[in-house]
Amino acid sequence: MNFMKSVVNLIFCKILYKVEYINFEKIENIKRCIICPNHSNVFDPTFIYAKFDNLFIMAKSELFKNKFLKWLFTKYNIFPTNREKVDFKSLAYSLEIFKNNDKDVKLLMFPEGRVIKKKEDIGKYYRKGAVFISANCDVPIIPVFITRRPKFFTKVKVIFGNPIYIDKNSISSKLQVKEQSKKIIDEIYNLDKFV
Repeated sequence: MNFMKSVVNLIFCKILYKVEYINFEKIENIKRCIICPNHSNVFDPTFIYAKFDNLFIMAKSELFKNKFLKWLFTKYNIFPTNREKVDFKSLAYSLEIFKNNDKDVKLLMFPEGRVIKKKEDIGKYYRKGAVFISANCDVPIIPVFITRRPKFFTKVKVIFGNPIYIDKNSISSKLQVKEQSKKIIDEIYNLDKFV
């Protein structure tokens, strides 16, 4: 695992892109959390993966149709989710990561559920899974902003925000879950203003 992390760090964070981590101290002492970045580049997961141990990653199920990728992803704690509907199987697995695991673990989820290419689509999409998991497992959500649509060999900033704690009582209705989920997206994109 450490070897793969070193390879990813070298290729994606030092050669293809020059990645700078900002406010990382906000998460250094948090052992269990859900990391929620924006998503505009297919390589976004590598920027997060290179920085953490015991990281689980939720990825679109279409990627698992390739047998080699499925084998590789399963080996490195990457699991599928169906983006076309509420995927109870991936949701249950996500809950299990925290509830049946006494290790320090982190879960990477992209709350927009897709790659956002157009600027006008920012803030338009959101998924509710992170809020539900956070409230039920008593783990914070860490909003993260990653430089949008970076070109190869340019600087990428990965900006960590303050942890967001979701009280279970605050999501007793679908409307509340929706509002909390939209708030997470707003917090992510607001981080871009502080650098």
